Amino acid sequence: TEQSQAKWLEYTQTEATHMKELVGSLLFLAQADDVRQALTLSELNFSDTVWSSVLLFESLAFEQSKTLTSEIEKDVVLLGDEERLRRMTAILLDNAMKYSGEGGAVTLRLQKLQEKAVLTVHNTGDQIPADQIPHIFERFYRVDKGRSRKQGGTGLGLSIVKHIVNFYHGSVKVESEVGKGSTFTVKLQIAEAK
Repeated sequence: TEQSQAKWLEYTQTEATHMKELVGSLLFLAQADDVRQALTLSELNFSDTVWSSVLLFESLAFEQSKTLTSEIEKDVVLLGDEERLRRMTAILLDNAMKYSGEGGAVTLRLQKLQEKAVLTVHNTGDQIPADQIPHIFERFYRVDKGRSRKQGGTGLGLSIVKHIVNFYHGSVKVESEVGKGSTFTVKLQIAEAK
């Protein structure tokens, strides 16, 4: 019937999108693993990069009846690659939106602290079990395997974040508590003033 064909096409399109994301993530990680690949780093306004990522998620938050708030300090300047930093921020926001719970809230903050750009992304929602926190940056690792698949996750997002942060010799950590949600904190070196 037409209805069953339409449903089959919808499933096929969903799987094709999922596979495209998976292949794109794997390609990114393969390139990140290639130590011969040299990136051209330039001075960039990380505040603007983060702000543009937040704007992309505002409509999603509205559609899902979630709250997205941000506090972005102006003119946080880094020496880096804008595409990678944008990807890192988008992955953190995407995960926060997915796991913030129904009617949940996501808060992003960017500030300069002691020569570091400190990006925090907090979301309400279930606690990440303490025994699983050391593994969440591993490739293909999922805290809740069934739920992640349903939400379209590949288990590669946080691994990509870790690769990007390592490239900048920065740090990333996560804290998660019952009733308080989870907070991811990234620290990167800011560019020296000329």
